Amino acid sequence: MTVRDGKLQLSRRRFLCAGAATLAMPAIIGRVSVASAKTSFAGEGLIVVPWSGGYETVFKETVIEPFNAEYGTRVESNGGWDQMVPQILAAPADNPPFDITITEESVAGQGIAEKLWLKNNRAAIPNLEAVYPYFAETRPGAEDYGVPFSGGTCMLLVRKSLGIEPTSWSILWDEKLAKKVTLDGSSWWWSLSVPALMSGGKQGLQDMFAMATAEPLFAQLDKLRVARWYMSGAEEATVLNQDEADAALTYSSDALSLMQASPGEYLITVPKEGTSAWTDWFIKVRGAHHNDLADLFQNYLLEKETQNRFLAKSMVFMSRRDVTVPLHWQNYPQSNEDFHRMFQLITMEGWKSINNEYQAFDERMKLTISRSAG
Repeated sequence: MTVRDGKLQLSRRRFLCAGAATLAMPAIIGRVSVASAKTSFAGEGLIVVPWSGGYETVFKETVIEPFNAEYGTRVESNGGWDQMVPQILAAPADNPPFDITITEESVAGQGIAEKLWLKNNRAAIPNLEAVYPYFAETRPGAEDYGVPFSGGTCMLLVRKSLGIEPTSWSILWDEKLAKKVTLDGSSWWWSLSVPALMSGGKQGLQDMFAMATAEPLFAQLDKLRVARWYMSGAEEATVLNQDEADAALTYSSDALSLMQASPGEYLITVPKEGTSAWTDWFIKVRGAHHNDLADLFQNYLLEKETQNRFLAKSMVFMSRRDVTVPLHWQNYPQSNEDFHRMFQLITMEGWKSINNEYQAFDERMKLTISRSAG
């Protein structure tokens, strides 16, 4: 998935522009009039699930705290990874453990299959008009569930002192980096996506969704000479800090903290082949107790100021077309075409296919790790 923290489990991580006046208007939601929107929900609570770890820290600071300050509400966060669907299923249908949850393609697909999500009240979320069409276009048939807030990517990291530009994923196989590369051995599907991206096919990541077509991708990973396959974000940082590795598959959610911890040490970018990615959608849960407030919060997630605050403290990508891109985010996409070219999703159908053969994938990845180590 994201801001990413620790081990990511398998289950885890069209709209045209309306006038500026429309985007600036508060949502007219249920009992709320434009005049009373800022007082109608005073004292009301809402439980929202963002990704746990660093993502939640930034989310609290840039989204939840400003929202509560503006509306006098008691919105709180409860970070999660892959447990949201089981938690909802374990609770009574009319008393869910939270009102809104973050999802990526895997979690979203599971929830749709179990009928756990509520569709949007589009009239209550006018800010959807400011969102890049990419987000709806990449989940056909599911775009009415929730609002797209952000998305995360894999990124290529190289130690600057090597004098190697991280323009292509192929440098990970460069002899200069033999035994000096680190990749994710826990959330292995992101590591498998690298040779899929390098193949340059028109089907994006399609080849990695079935074992029959994924074997050549595993064979390509077998040829790597990896210093260490990390099992968490913390282990990745340790491998880099101790100079065990000079290049890495890293994540947008970790990239900024790595750069801030070691200024000038690394070059981190999206290579020319593009990268694998996921999108973060916040969806209302069936039986949510605070339906109107949830609508207001979903619309707030899409406000320009909200997205600017979050982007300023991260290297994820945001859903709005008009965000202010911080200096630390080089080559940020500037158009819908850029999003499609740069960010290849493991789609809902892709996850379904991988899950159908998960044991075979997992065993084959263990073989790759043993073949490529050191």
